[in-house]
Amino acid sequence: MSKRTMIKLSASEDYIYLRTLSEEYRSPQGFTITDKELAEMEEKGYKVISDIHSFARLSLRKTMDETDILVINFTWLSDAGGGKVSGREETVLLSYEKFQEYVRESRKNNGEQKRILSLDEKPRPRIEFQSRRNLKAVTGEKLLRKKLGKALWRHFAWKGSRQITIYDDFEPYSFFFREQTPYGTGICGGIILHGRENMEKAYYGIHT
Repeated sequence: MSKRTMIKLSASEDYIYLRTLSEEYRSPQGFTITDKELAEMEEKGYKVISDIHSFARLSLRKTMDETDILVINFTWLSDAGGGKVSGREETVLLSYEKFQEYVRESRKNNGEQKRILSLDEKPRPRIEFQSRRNLKAVTGEKLLRKKLGKALWRHFAWKGSRQITIYDDFEPYSFFFREQTPYGTGICGGIILHGRENMEKAYYGIHT
């Protein structure tokens, strides 16, 4: 599993039960989340809940392609004896769509346990736009905005990058980018929209 965490999930009519398991840690007990608490998280963007001696902060994060990521920050506590408590913090990221799908399947099958691997989120460079004309044109088109977000998410996960600065290109809806590393300027190139005659089939390519 590398550094990913296995989530064991089972769900009853109103409750969801979670445990975590990784190469180096197993949660000391399960954690219960209610449907009401999930609904409050969706409304506010986050929710802090407790169960027995442990706590969790649930929040939603959107990726560049506008999909929802469920972030759970666990604080697991256990009795260390002698009136002392020991604990550990653990953060897992899950596809919220997949999480909800497994909850439905578990309920449909009388609480059958499901297993979900946490997302392996790699460090990503900061992306900064210094674009006016082309960025404004893209953000005005929902389809293009989603295509650009997917391209940035898919391509710019380079190890060692600190920042990707994006500028207007002379081609409509396209851009020029420059990578910054701890040692100075890195890769430069274009984020080019191909096939713009048909926006449904058009796609962004990265050229260096």
